Amino acid sequence: MPTMASWAFSVSITTRSRTQLATDPRAENYIQNRRDDPLRPGALGLGQDIASLMINCFTLVSQVTPLATAAIADSYLGHYKTLRTCFCMYAVGLTILLITSLPPLLRQGSGIPGLIVALIIISLGVGGVKSTLPPFLAEQCHASKTRIRISKTGERVIVDREATVEYAFNVYYWCVNIGGQAIVASTLLEKNIGFWVAFLICTCAIFLGLTLLYLGRKHYVNLPPDGSVLPSAWKVIYIAVRNGFRLDAARPEKVADDTGKTVKWRDSFIEEMKKALVAARIGVPFVVYWLCQNQLTSNTISQAANMETSGVPNDLMPDLNAITVLLCLPLATHGLYPLLRRLRISFPPVTRIALGFLLEAMAMGFAAGVQGYIYASGPCYDHPRACPASPDGSLPNRVSVAMQIPIYVFEGLGEIFSNPAMYEYAFTEAPHSMKAVLQAFFALTAAAGSALGLALTPTYRDPYLLAMYASLAGAMFVGAVGVYALLGPRRRRADSEAGS
Repeated sequence: MPTMASWAFSVSITTRSRTQLATDPRAENYIQNRRDDPLRPGALGLGQDIASLMINCFTLVSQVTPLATAAIADSYLGHYKTLRTCFCMYAVGLTILLITSLPPLLRQGSGIPGLIVALIIISLGVGGVKSTLPPFLAEQCHASKTRIRISKTGERVIVDREATVEYAFNVYYWCVNIGGQAIVASTLLEKNIGFWVAFLICTCAIFLGLTLLYLGRKHYVNLPPDGSVLPSAWKVIYIAVRNGFRLDAARPEKVADDTGKTVKWRDSFIEEMKKALVAARIGVPFVVYWLCQNQLTSNTISQAANMETSGVPNDLMPDLNAITVLLCLPLATHGLYPLLRRLRISFPPVTRIALGFLLEAMAMGFAAGVQGYIYASGPCYDHPRACPASPDGSLPNRVSVAMQIPIYVFEGLGEIFSNPAMYEYAFTEAPHSMKAVLQAFFALTAAAGSALGLALTPTYRDPYLLAMYASLAGAMFVGAVGVYALLGPRRRRADSEAGS
């Protein structure tokens, strides 16, 4: 990718993530707390369970949307035009959120309907951006074949496509977390002026990203749409399910014998579907992983609201996650991974994902420990800010919010290994024609995580939060062990065969 385009694209990613990461934590306080809350900023006063429910619904829609936008991008518009359209939807939704959060409109009751409309539009835009950014980024590495080039210092350097894709997705995820630093300014403005100022920053940022995305349009690698395999893939799966989950039942000659109909795909498509479904097995534990990640912008913020913050806004704490990624991801990209390659130590995506899951389990386990300590502390014990000793919720339990720091550090370290590896795995393990199918499946795992979060809504209140965090930690640990035990040996055999 040319330098100008790479910078424009990087800043577009940064501004998009700036709006998302700066909006989600704001939404928890915006929905949960009252405008006259004596301790925390708020607007709508709907409570923690409703706030978490609405955020999970938002996340669910944004994770289902990629199934449609991926098909549109592959069949009609291409990745660039789809990406630009979704950026526009994102901007419209943020504008609605900004306008309806203005104090005069809040007093007139526009806050709740405005939020619902805005979240629907934003979720559609977010889903489209999520589904098109990774493949569009991969297209920019389209011409990166293994070759030898001479560096500026005269050193002969091997340029490897797999290493290039790994590096590109690490930079992508680093830019995402650079954008997350907007949470600091947004939090202070929300606390001292109002939510509308925080949403104004988000709106300006997304328009900046849209502008830069447009300016770089002539410099991107923009492959024309070559048709989506998703409709055929869904038909194949439907036929397989009706015939005892046998993909061979969807072979053209078998369908013709059974129904007399002619299908568009060939036998080779069925073989590629088999390979894609084998690769998709790693996405199953991601359902729990995304559920754990969703706690970062919902329940852990509410947890901080019940602790002594010493003047630090409770929704500022998730920034520790982004800071961890910003500091440690370059160390992994430029230090750990090159060192392992020089030592000829294999550290494939499957191993990185398993390590990320283990760190996520540690984060949820620590969250359970913090919640237990809150319940063991006064003045309100297992009903924080909801007892006579805390008039109108003005007095939290006597636990320092600093105890939450390891939660976000473990979360950030887990993301460093698992999230970029997931994208890399999708684009290296699946056959070329099946990459969109695998990407759609990963989007479905995120949607399933949000749906599971909706089912757990009754536990998003005191005194059930301790059991909820502990259950997530246990499930995530099982997922880490399962990924490494079941898929690790297969990848090592593949590496051994490739080396021989």
